[in-house]
Amino acid sequence: MEKRKNSTNRLVTYSHAGGMSKGPHKADSKLNILLVHVWFWPHIGGGNQHVEHIGKELVKRGHKVTVWCADVPKHDEKEFQRGGINVVRFSPKRVLGGVDPVVSTNHLSIDEFDLIHLHDTLPTLIRQVLKRAKKQNKPIVTTYHNDYIKHGFIANLIKKIRWAMQGRKTLHSSNGRIVLTPFFEKLLKEKGVKGDIDIIPNGFVPILESGIRPSKLPDNIENERPTLTFIGRLSEQKGLDVLLKAWEISGLNSKPDFDLIIAGKGELGEWLEKQVMNISFSKHIHVLGVVSEEEKQWLFENSTGMVIPSKFEGLPTVLLEAMHNKLPVIMSNVNGLGELVDDAKSGLSFNSGSDIELSKTMNALISSPKKQLNEWGDAGKIAAEKYLWGNVTEEIIKLYNRILK
Repeated sequence: MEKRKNSTNRLVTYSHAGGMSKGPHKADSKLNILLVHVWFWPHIGGGNQHVEHIGKELVKRGHKVTVWCADVPKHDEKEFQRGGINVVRFSPKRVLGGVDPVVSTNHLSIDEFDLIHLHDTLPTLIRQVLKRAKKQNKPIVTTYHNDYIKHGFIANLIKKIRWAMQGRKTLHSSNGRIVLTPFFEKLLKEKGVKGDIDIIPNGFVPILESGIRPSKLPDNIENERPTLTFIGRLSEQKGLDVLLKAWEISGLNSKPDFDLIIAGKGELGEWLEKQVMNISFSKHIHVLGVVSEEEKQWLFENSTGMVIPSKFEGLPTVLLEAMHNKLPVIMSNVNGLGELVDDAKSGLSFNSGSDIELSKTMNALISSPKKQLNEWGDAGKIAAEKYLWGNVTEEIIKLYNRILK
């Protein structure tokens, strides 16, 4: 096993995953790669952005890339190109549990592909492609993105059964296995996954456009007042309930000493608006909805800090983007991400789910002297460099070539 250390502790480890492929020797040449993920554009989420950025970087290097995904949400075009990537969307017969579209891929051949890269372990689409790839001796790489939380005895029982029947099988059937952080490597080992696992993180692309003040941000926001910003999907996963409870705690005795900006969209959009309407000092909470890249850049440049209160998470892009923009971050210590921030000295962390701790941490950050804020920002900028998608994709290509050899 080859290990590489970086300036912020052991974050990326490259292990030599085994696996032999049959057929022509394609290593180090231009490849035809199939990326498979249930969700893809126009769906909004970290996983599909991960797949899209890998695909675009591979295309830049002369490789041919195709993405297979479910047609959720429904899109007029079922086959099209996006950023040089050939996209094929499969219409589902139904969607199990709201997360597993039941599709069929049998009408399309996988003969042309040199390598199959799966981006999940359980869904119907993944299982179908895995079965076909194994039958045709196609090299397979699987990225394990996240461990989703389920509530209730029955839901967790089903999750355990599906993992026992399919999750491990997908990873054990793969010639290469990727996780985003050391936490997930440890988790998979505890779940009985055998063999080498490559730790190759999520990446990000710097926003090149100049920042533009968000159109929905009130003009009367106090310029000298600190602001903490949340940018992400409005979902249970992201810990918005914890964030709002922490805000209420901060305002128990007096008005909070900062404004809170929330940008994004998702299934909790209506819930969020109702909650904010009935919360104390609501005029200091600004819900912006979806922001453009230019508006997001403005928030990076003009906020005091970024707050990410996630309850479960892989490696959020917004964390890397904030660090790159020298914006101090507050990160919940979920799946080792708090340790990542602490080791990088790019901000503060708190125990996931603790609204009391988050309230204290938010107040600690906004009351920190300018010198401390600058130190966190400078350290974050340095630590973020290795996460640029170009650097991340080079490590993925190295893995592809090891497998093909």
